Amino acid sequence: MLDRLNRRYDKGNGNGPRYARAEHVKITPGFESRRICDYMAMDLWTGGWGVNRVGPQLHGHEVKVSRSDWLTELRDPSKAETFRVYCDFWWLVVSDPAIVKPGELPEGWGLMVASTERYTNRPTIRVAVQATRNLDVLPMPRDLQGTLMRATAKTAARIAISQTEGDTTP
Repeated sequence: MLDRLNRRYDKGNGNGPRYARAEHVKITPGFESRRICDYMAMDLWTGGWGVNRVGPQLHGHEVKVSRSDWLTELRDPSKAETFRVYCDFWWLVVSDPAIVKPGELPEGWGLMVASTERYTNRPTIRVAVQATRNLDVLPMPRDLQGTLMRATAKTAARIAISQTEGDTTP
């Protein structure tokens, strides 16, 4: 699922990558950190000019590959909320649409579902429900800034190694 997310956010042009991507972002540094965001992507194409400028937007993702894992998440909303308050958009990413039953998706969350590209048959992710923009994003604490930077560097290194070894992902 993380490879699919990396492929989705692998966009760029002559100005560089559009997204900074990070897998397994801890809420605080160190081994004792118990809260981890599965995936974050910072949109670096700010969009707009002057007063209409949007600025960088952070997308947070919670990945679920089983119904039981999703039900555990629903019983403890504080896990996702730990990160969601710092994100412009929050997404649930599932391997199968049957994991989430109608009416279970929390308000404002988007839903991405594993899919296959129509003509290339490559694994991908499609948006099933668009996330609502969080207009009350909190400033990110220094600990989280640090772990996000570390996770971004580790993700970039993992992608570079996989591409060097002949894996075409992303």
